[in-house]
Amino acid sequence: MTTRTIVHAFAASLAAVPLPAQQAAPGGSDLRLAQGQPPKYTPPLCNLKAMNAKVENGSKLLRKAYDAKAPAERSTSLEEAKRTLLLAITQEAQASNGAAWYFLGRVALLQGDPAAVDSAFTKAVELAPSCELDINQYRQNSWALLANAALEFQRKGQTDSALTIFRHASFLFRGLPHVFSNMGVVFANTGMADSAAVYFGKALEIAERDTSLTEDRNVAALNLAVMYQRTNRHPEAIAMLHKYLAWKPDDMDAKRALAVSFRNAGMADSAGAIETSMVETFSKGNLDSLDLQDLMSVGVAAFNAGKYQDAANAFGKALKRNPWSRDSRFNLANSYLALKDYPMLVEQATKLLEIEPMSEDALKLLAQGQRNLKQDEAVLKTAERLVGLPFTLEVTGFQMSAGGATFSGEAVGRSPQDVNGKPLKAAPMTLVLEFVDTNGQVMDTRELSIPVLVKEARHKIEAQGKGTGIVGWRYRAR
Repeated sequence: MTTRTIVHAFAASLAAVPLPAQQAAPGGSDLRLAQGQPPKYTPPLCNLKAMNAKVENGSKLLRKAYDAKAPAERSTSLEEAKRTLLLAITQEAQASNGAAWYFLGRVALLQGDPAAVDSAFTKAVELAPSCELDINQYRQNSWALLANAALEFQRKGQTDSALTIFRHASFLFRGLPHVFSNMGVVFANTGMADSAAVYFGKALEIAERDTSLTEDRNVAALNLAVMYQRTNRHPEAIAMLHKYLAWKPDDMDAKRALAVSFRNAGMADSAGAIETSMVETFSKGNLDSLDLQDLMSVGVAAFNAGKYQDAANAFGKALKRNPWSRDSRFNLANSYLALKDYPMLVEQATKLLEIEPMSEDALKLLAQGQRNLKQDEAVLKTAERLVGLPFTLEVTGFQMSAGGATFSGEAVGRSPQDVNGKPLKAAPMTLVLEFVDTNGQVMDTRELSIPVLVKEARHKIEAQGKGTGIVGWRYRAR
């Protein structure tokens, strides 16, 4: 019996900012930041006096950079402004002059250096608190500029570029959780759960401080709990899920996840109590009114509570919602196995193998049903197919979106044999993966090349299908 742990994919809702199509500049700077600044110079919107010739000269050079006609002239003015302001700070005792740091931060914005912007503006606010509102405007506008650019790369699947720009944005402003949340999503979707947990934690810390960010807080907390589960940090997952459920007490996915962590933490009684409570809650309602995810939650909870008929009912209704839900069919087959309903087990395992013919688990389910029905000839054929399997394909994820879906899995090598135990020579194989709608109509296809794998060797697979209405998949050998 399997259950699924779902990461709630999150895309920050940021104000749209028109962005030029440019590449990041070398050395940790970003041309988007520089070229996204206002075209005209704006004086400080706070009471700020230079009180030093070099600081005054630095501010004039900044204005000159805004007025420059040629990029080279602009660059020269900015470098001179930076050098002049640093000389004032290091050689003319202006380290405590807020104006010097303020203008240095403004220069760094036009040079596209987010780390320098952060350090200079942080010092400026410390020395000239009246400038905080003005500085925060520059920080937040620039943050949104870069964050939206990063989101575009993230949507296109260009994760390295997205992370680079998200990091630049994170230097500029930390008053909203969206950049950190999206960094967490990127890391989570690329299998780096430890890193994802760090950034979901940062997002949660920010969102908890602002009562207007309750939805962002909830998403960050749930995603953080899922990352703890993925990294087997179940005590921390339990604590985070308790926290989340205090905010969202009716979230059945979270309750199911809490039961999973309780079991993995050796707290079977606590897990059983949650599952029993979930089954009782849903038994009072109409299963036909539930969506697919709630039906899956009901089924898993009922199965773990030993209520196998209730589990079969829930998984059966889930399949009516989506006949191509592999998890629904796999769990329904397991429910029939637990009920010792072998004719239905054979029926569901046969349909499961039509979806995933290279699945060792599906073949074993079919063999168990056939064996208990004393279908000796069928058992022999299934056993021959099972022992001759060169690899088993383990599906690790299927994420749907409005415009398509992403399939991920691992081919795990086996030692194929014939019915007499003689080793069989394996060969590379190509699988045709079909992305389908609820009617089984093929919306897109991808070919998966599987090399020869020694026993227990793993080959990761990921494929993206494009098309509206994709709800499932199936594959076949070419």
